[in-house]
Amino acid sequence: MSIFKMSLKESLTKHKLWLDSHGENGQRLSAAGTNFEKADLSQANLIKANLSGANLSEANLSSANLREATLFGANLSGANLNNANLSEALLSGADLQGATLQKALLTEALLCEANLINVDLSHADLHKANLSLGIPEFVKAKNIQSLLLGNSIPSLFVNQTNLNGANLTEANLSEANLDFANLTEANLTGVNLSKAKLFAVDLSQANLSNANLNGADLFRVKALDTNFSSADFTDACIEEWLINRDTRFDEVSCDSIYLKHILRSLPDYILRRYSDRRPFNPQTKFAQGDFVKLISKDKTITELEECGSDILQQYLLFEELHQMFEQLSDQYSHRYVDASESDRQTLLKLELTYQTKINPAFRERLLEAIVSQTRELSKFLKNNTFVSISQELLQSWL
Repeated sequence: MSIFKMSLKESLTKHKLWLDSHGENGQRLSAAGTNFEKADLSQANLIKANLSGANLSEANLSSANLREATLFGANLSGANLNNANLSEALLSGADLQGATLQKALLTEALLCEANLINVDLSHADLHKANLSLGIPEFVKAKNIQSLLLGNSIPSLFVNQTNLNGANLTEANLSEANLDFANLTEANLTGVNLSKAKLFAVDLSQANLSNANLNGADLFRVKALDTNFSSADFTDACIEEWLINRDTRFDEVSCDSIYLKHILRSLPDYILRRYSDRRPFNPQTKFAQGDFVKLISKDKTITELEECGSDILQQYLLFEELHQMFEQLSDQYSHRYVDASESDRQTLLKLELTYQTKINPAFRERLLEAIVSQTRELSKFLKNNTFVSISQELLQSWL
């Protein structure tokens, strides 16, 4: 047996004793900067081991227990980590390019600014893992707010976690933080991204067919030529996302969507909430195909709004009013079949009060149209599907 193997075996024995005695006996494995290239560490007990900066390239760590291990800046390129336990491990800045982590456990692992190009994370569990930037959340929140104000912060994108071409087939990334990550050309087929944070993530040319995006934060996501076929977008937020004609939405499912985002910087984290729900009424859901129709219109509206088109504002207002009247008609046509015109006006007033409260921009568009006394609005209000009203009555409600 080589001296290296004897030393490693002895170190692992001492480390096990240290773990079993809760630090009373033995010695924690501290091998920062050590060369373990192509070493066989399969099934090794490396819980809480310090392997920062270690060279573990092409090492066999299959089924190893690395829970809470420190691997800052470690070289794990080409390593075999299939079925390994890396939950709560510290992997910031680690090089995992070309590594295999099939069915690996990475719950709450820290992977900030890691190199994960072409990594295989298929069926891995990354629940609540952090793959964002290696900076405090409140600092990141301030930088995000600066970006929203139009200020350029290039350093945020220089240090992004790189998952270009990664295989994340059926991986669990629920509630994971992927803010600013690069996922171009990644395979995310069947991935679980429910309630995940994806601010400014690049998903261009990625495959997210059958992905679960329920409640995900897709604020400013770049999704050019991305495949979302059969994905679930229910309750996701899509404010300012970037899609194109080659972004695929075949047979997607979506009960509701949020078009706006509320972000606040708190001392230790970012508070995220969504607003401007579609459909407007919280008790209703999209019919099949409504979401795709909405984003198609929304894309056109966003492009035209940048030109400051007054015609566009009127178009958007009529779309919002039309949807409101249609929903009221669908909801109450059976329940209030004998309702008087006065009763229907009361129902409309309640709905309008609710919508203008949660969407001030809608109220402003409506007031501008009333002040302009446009014929189109007057005609629209008198000939809608729910109840005929005048502009004067509408104005009194506002």
